[in-house]
Amino acid sequence: MAPGSSTLAQDLVHIHRVITRALNIDIVNGIEYLQTGFPSPNAMLGYTKFNRCLLSIIHSHLQAEELVAFPALRKVLPLAPYAQLTAEHRRIDSLLSLVPDLILDISGHAPQYGLRILIIILRKLSKAWVPHIELEEQYFSHETITEIIDGEVKQDINEMIDRFKLEYSRPPYWVIPFLLFNIDQADRTSLTGDFSSLIYEELNPYRWGIN
Repeated sequence: MAPGSSTLAQDLVHIHRVITRALNIDIVNGIEYLQTGFPSPNAMLGYTKFNRCLLSIIHSHLQAEELVAFPALRKVLPLAPYAQLTAEHRRIDSLLSLVPDLILDISGHAPQYGLRILIIILRKLSKAWVPHIELEEQYFSHETITEIIDGEVKQDINEMIDRFKLEYSRPPYWVIPFLLFNIDQADRTSLTGDFSSLIYEELNPYRWGIN
């Protein structure tokens, strides 16, 4: 796929994959650190930064759907289960609201306690996240959106979502490499071509023992 040619539905799948991969990495490494401890202060710093980015990305993604994508899609897809999706967003957001205090515990005087509770929250997030994105991708598939929304409308929605995420994704100097790091290998190649390995290695600040 050429740069700039992805559709709204494909972009939705891409960010879903990024978040899913990040959640899985977060849980696996959180369990390891809980069992063995952080090998260095930098490892602890990297892990807390990773969680701040994950928090920011999920929150801004949900907000972009609620404030931009869903209002636009309702006009052409009125039968999609928006009420259910919004309720699931609130459930995910309520779990996200617990993360900042746990990050402070991890980097402060209660790292073991913070890690233990964070892993519980991350597992609940993952359990809520997977069926949620499956439902979204079922109703907002590439075939469905291509059939009912013309190119100009899709472009307008994409631009509104991009502007929203640029404004609300914080901190940007962590979020950009976080996104690059968590892009699926196939998506990374399609997005960056021959430069994929260079971007992955040089712009990734989270080289703290994760695969």
